[in-house]
Amino acid sequence: MPSLSRRRRRRPLAVQQLIALITRLDVPAYRAELIAESLWEFIDEDRSVQTRLGREDSEYLARSVPFYAANQPLADISEMRVVQGMDAGLYQKLKPLVCALPMTRQQININTLDVTQSVILEALFDPWLSPVQARALLQQRPAKGWEDVDQFLAQPLLADVDERTKKQLKTVLSVDSNYFWLRSDITVNEIELTMNSLIVRMGPQHFSVLWHQTGESE
Repeated sequence: MPSLSRRRRRRPLAVQQLIALITRLDVPAYRAELIAESLWEFIDEDRSVQTRLGREDSEYLARSVPFYAANQPLADISEMRVVQGMDAGLYQKLKPLVCALPMTRQQININTLDVTQSVILEALFDPWLSPVQARALLQQRPAKGWEDVDQFLAQPLLADVDERTKKQLKTVLSVDSNYFWLRSDITVNEIELTMNSLIVRMGPQHFSVLWHQTGESE
């Protein structure tokens, strides 16, 4: 019979990057690993624990208001709030740095990252990029953005990054986007409404609204 350690799954790159991101938000490494592995268990398709620190149904069914793990991709980032190890303070720090999209491939547009989100680059390039270097990269971005990922990876500030890391990130980084978040503030009969919409690009000139949400996002 294989040992439990052998049956544990190897952490995907995205889980490793999430751990790196959370630790950069002044969270101890153990807690960062607990949250990342629990989130992985929360969205995977099975109901068995296959990570060292992750939690599954037994954790959530024991709470005062019991529920099952989703076992499917997050529909909204607010679902992260119930994951083992998460709290309100950390969720508010993570909220501007993460998103939940109806896609399985991780994709980060380096041309739309704001300087205030430079910690994302730190996590992606962990341990090769310092906070100062990450901010400088975004501050030095061409006015029209980088033409392609290769141009970005050729930046002098990334010269010390090993080729294995660069090769991995080529599948993650992008210079364009297919999903867009639209916030609309509407006044109707002196009543102010806020509407958030998720829009997807279906083709060169074809966009579709996936859903609307009235009110501030949580």
